[in-house]
Amino acid sequence: MAAVGNLFVYGTLRKGFSHPMAKILEERCQYLGTGTIQGRLFDRGPYPVAVLSPDPEHFVHGDVYALSTEERMLALMDDYEGVGEWLKTGVRFERKQIRVVLADGSRTTAWAYLHSGYTDHFVPIPGGDYLAFKRR
Repeated sequence: MAAVGNLFVYGTLRKGFSHPMAKILEERCQYLGTGTIQGRLFDRGPYPVAVLSPDPEHFVHGDVYALSTEERMLALMDDYEGVGEWLKTGVRFERKQIRVVLADGSRTTAWAYLHSGYTDHFVPIPGGDYLAFKRR
């Protein structure tokens, strides 16, 4: 299995959710563990959105997967996330390469689906952890 990169997921695709696409990630990709990015997380109802932030106090928690060429996961994920389209929740996702700090302190680069529009009217998720937010 030839690796094409990593994927950082921070919402309903994280371990702990029963979303069908999360199950596909678990079955077809190698789980590398949890990680964080410097950004902000917002609640958009059925799912969260993340944006990068220059503020070192802002973090988004998520899971990191190693992708493979055989699975064509990026094309599948682009389609699933609706890359470049305005979604009903007012979100527009773009796939970007970002820096991720893994739980063990090591750093890696990963793809992530980030909102590319305004966030003025979005509700921030305290602590930047969607899994913890939904468990409350």
